[in-house]
Amino acid sequence: MAVPLVPLEDHASVFRYEALESPSTFRLLKLQPGGQGDKITASLHHYVLEPESCPPYRAISYTWGRDTARHSIHLPGDAVIKVRKNLRNALLSVRDKEAECLLWIDAICIDQGSDEERNHQVRLMADIYGMANIVLVWLQSADESADVARAFKFIHAAATFDTTNQSGFHYSRAHPAENKSNWRSVKNLCKPRYWTRKWIIQALVMARTAVLHVGNSECSMTDLEAFCSELHRERNNDAYKKFGSARRDYCKVINGSPAARLALQRLDRSNEQQPLLLHDLIERYAKSECERPEDHLYALYTLVGQHRMHLSINYAATPVQRLVAVLRFVYTYDQLPPSKVVEFVNLLVQLFGIKQEDVLQEQGLSEDFNVVVPSTILGTVELQPEFKGWRALRRRVERLDPMACYVLDTWHEVRVLMASEGLNNPQEPVAQQDMTYFTIEDSGFHGLAACRLEAGDVISHFPATQLVFAVREMPGQRALILGRAYLFSPAQDSDKFDFWLREPFDYNTVRRGEQRVSVHRSKLIELGSLACLSKDVWKDPNERPEIISLNDGVIVGSAVIFILMLAVILVQVTRG
Repeated sequence: MAVPLVPLEDHASVFRYEALESPSTFRLLKLQPGGQGDKITASLHHYVLEPESCPPYRAISYTWGRDTARHSIHLPGDAVIKVRKNLRNALLSVRDKEAECLLWIDAICIDQGSDEERNHQVRLMADIYGMANIVLVWLQSADESADVARAFKFIHAAATFDTTNQSGFHYSRAHPAENKSNWRSVKNLCKPRYWTRKWIIQALVMARTAVLHVGNSECSMTDLEAFCSELHRERNNDAYKKFGSARRDYCKVINGSPAARLALQRLDRSNEQQPLLLHDLIERYAKSECERPEDHLYALYTLVGQHRMHLSINYAATPVQRLVAVLRFVYTYDQLPPSKVVEFVNLLVQLFGIKQEDVLQEQGLSEDFNVVVPSTILGTVELQPEFKGWRALRRRVERLDPMACYVLDTWHEVRVLMASEGLNNPQEPVAQQDMTYFTIEDSGFHGLAACRLEAGDVISHFPATQLVFAVREMPGQRALILGRAYLFSPAQDSDKFDFWLREPFDYNTVRRGEQRVSVHRSKLIELGSLACLSKDVWKDPNERPEIISLNDGVIVGSAVIFILMLAVILVQVTRG
C-alpha cells in the first residue's frame, strides 16, 4: 500500500512518516527509473514481512557517513527526504534507466526519529535481510576513491579457477606476472571504512545472497568467502610460503582484516548448529564502529539465536538500564560463565560510555542486597631484605590513602565481608618509603604494601582491578583484609621489574586458588574503588618513571561501575 507523505505545516518539502500498521509491517522504497542527470524520485510503501505477501526486493548495506544529509529524494506530494552523499551515490548506481525497483534502506525505510519504531524494526532485521533477494553491499564511502575493480576480477578468477580447495593458489601460480598487482588490489579492497562499521555485520551475515558493489564493478560475496576461506585454511601451508615475503605480507593483512572475518563469519553461520551467543558477538566485534553507543548492542541483535526474543530493544532506555538488561540476558540465556562476568561488564561499560554519575543516578536499582564475587589467591607473603633496585622502584608508585580494615567471616564456604567496626585503622596516607616490601612465595612477584605484613599473609586479587589486597587469617573463623599493595613481576628479557598486569601472561599460571566472597553492594563499591588505578605503571628508560596518580578523578570509574552493575544484574536475575 502506498504511504501518504504528510508535509509539515511550515516546511512543505519535509514530511513525517505514517505509522506502521503492525509490528510485522515494514516499508520499501520504490525507486523510479532515471538516467544520468535526472533527479532521484521514489515512493514509500508498507508491506507485511511475510513471503506470501511481500514482493521481491533488494536491501542496500552501506556506510552512513558523517556529512550533512543535503541530497534530495523526491516523493509524491512535493515531499523530500534528505540523504547523505554516499547513499545518493549508491541510489544513482543501482537505479535502472527503464524499470522501477523496490529497495530496503534503513535510513529511509525506518523513521529514525521514532524510538518506538526503531525498537520493533530492529527486531525484524534478520528477516528483512534474510528475505531480500540480494543484499547490495555499497563499499565505497563518499570520501573514498579506492579502485577495487582489479580486486573483484582477481577474486572471482582465483575462487573459480578450478574445483579444488586450492583454486587461488593454482591461479596465482599460473599467473605469476600479475601476482603483486593482484594481491595489492585485494589489500586495498579491505581498506574501505565500510568493513569497520558495526551495522553492516548483520546485513552480510544474514543475507542469502550478497553482492559487493563499487561504481560499476561487482563481485559476489560467495567468491570473497571462498577466497578468504582458502587463505585462512592454507595460511601455514609450506607451498604458500614459497610465494615470497611480499605476498605473505599481503596475505597476513588480508587474513586479519574485518573483511575476511566477515566473509568467514558468513561461512560459519551456514555451518553452525548452535545459536550464536550475545556475549561472544559483543566481544568479537567490540572494535567495530557505530555512531550511537547503544548500537554496539542493537546492531548485533539479529545474529543472536532465537533466544534473543527475551532481550528487549529499547532506544529510550538509559545506558545503565541497557547494561542491566544485557547482563540479565547473558547471565540467564547465554549462561555466561561467572569467571567472565567482570571482564564482560567492563567491556560494556566502555562500549556504552557509562560514567560514574550515570550509576549514581540509578542506585535505587540496587539498594539492599549482597552479591557473590570471585577473589583469586595469588600466593603467600614472604618478608625478605630489600635490595637496592627496589629503593629506586618505589619512585614508580604514589602513596596510598588510608583504607578500612575489612573483616571476613570464614565460617561458610562463601566468605562474608562484614563491617570494620572496632578495628584500629591508619588515618594517614602511607608514603612510598614506608610501604612494606614483600615477595609472593614461588611466584616471582614482588610488591609494596600500604600496611604491615606478616609472613604467611595471603595476597588476593579481584578481577579487572590493578591493585591487590593483603589478607590475614585470624582465630575465630574470620580473616582481615589488611590493605592494598602494588605488585610487580620481572620484565621480559630484562633484569628489571614491571607492573604485574602490563606484560602478557597466562593468569592461570599465577592462580593459587579461588575464594568466593559475599559482599554488600556498598562495601563492594568501596573495595572496587580502592583497587582501581587511574593509569598503568610503565617502564622508563631514564630510571625515573612517571608516578602513578590516584587523584585524577577517575580512580573509581570502571571498577565502581562494573562492580555495581554486577550486583544489579545478579539481584535482578534473582528477583526475576
